[in-house]
Amino acid sequence: MYSKINLEDAEWRTQTDEEPAVKTLGYELKAAGEDRPNEMRFNYFHYEPGDAVRRHKQIDQEEVFFIVEGSGTFEVDGEEFPYESGDTIVVDAGPMRQIIAEEETYIFAVGAPNLRDDAVFEDELEGES
Repeated sequence: MYSKINLEDAEWRTQTDEEPAVKTLGYELKAAGEDRPNEMRFNYFHYEPGDAVRRHKQIDQEEVFFIVEGSGTFEVDGEEFPYESGDTIVVDAGPMRQIIAEEETYIFAVGAPNLRDDAVFEDELEGES
C-alpha cells in the first residue's frame, strides 16, 4: 500500500568529485526490502557551486526536476536556460541534458518509467566512435 523513507536515512553517493552527490531514495527503499517504487524512480541531488552532472540522455525515462534550493544553468538538447529555487522542469526522454550549479543546489528528481541504467552519457558515446 505504501512505503516511506526519511531523507536522513539515505546515504549520499557520488560517482566523481565534479558531479553532484545523490541520495537514491527509490533504490534505498528496494534495498531495504520494500516492494516499491515500481513505476518511477526518485533521487535527491546536492550540487556544490560549479558541480555539473555529465551531459547525458535518458533513453526511455521522462524526468521531472524540482529545484528545492539554489540556482544555475539547465541545458536540454543544446538550449541553456537558468533555473532557481521553486522551479519545476520536465524533460522528455531522448534529448541530451546537463545541470550546472552556480550556487549550492538541492534538486528532487523523479523519472518514469523506473528503468535502471537508462542513462547514456555523451562522453561514453564519443568513446565509441
